[in-house]
Amino acid sequence: MAALRKPDFSSDYYYPQAQPNEVVNQPNIVQRSPVQPAKLVKSKTFPKSQALPKNLKTLCLIQKSSFCLAIATMTASISLYVSTVKIPQQWSQEYQHLEDLQQQERQLVAVNETIKYQIAQEAGKNKSLSISKPESAIFINPAQVKPRNPADLQQTQSKIAELKYNSLGY
Repeated sequence: MAALRKPDFSSDYYYPQAQPNEVVNQPNIVQRSPVQPAKLVKSKTFPKSQALPKNLKTLCLIQKSSFCLAIATMTASISLYVSTVKIPQQWSQEYQHLEDLQQQERQLVAVNETIKYQIAQEAGKNKSLSISKPESAIFINPAQVKPRNPADLQQTQSKIAELKYNSLGY
């Protein structure tokens, strides 16, 4: 440290000097003198604000209208995007689904016709299968229906009415 140079300025320069309005940390002792009259301080009143100048009103109107125009432009651009991009995408997806369903329908019709053809071929080969004749038809008499007792009918209807009007649900 002996190699360091000593500063060439006086050390008095760095000592803090007393300031004229220096605040000293001492308790403030307030003493009122009864003789002094109280001074009334009046604040300066500012002139009442008048209506805004026309130039400023015009600028405010331009700002509001440009904001509305920006919102309208954004709405229009979003709707244009939806109409030009999203709707055709959805339409192409639904059209692809329709084509798949039509292809499945054609396959089912082809399988159905193949099965019908196979049944017809087997019927032609088998001689035991024949067209039925009206003389070979069997007719069965219908079973007799027993009428219900009126008392049973009234009990059933009263139970239905009770359920309908006494239920706590809908």
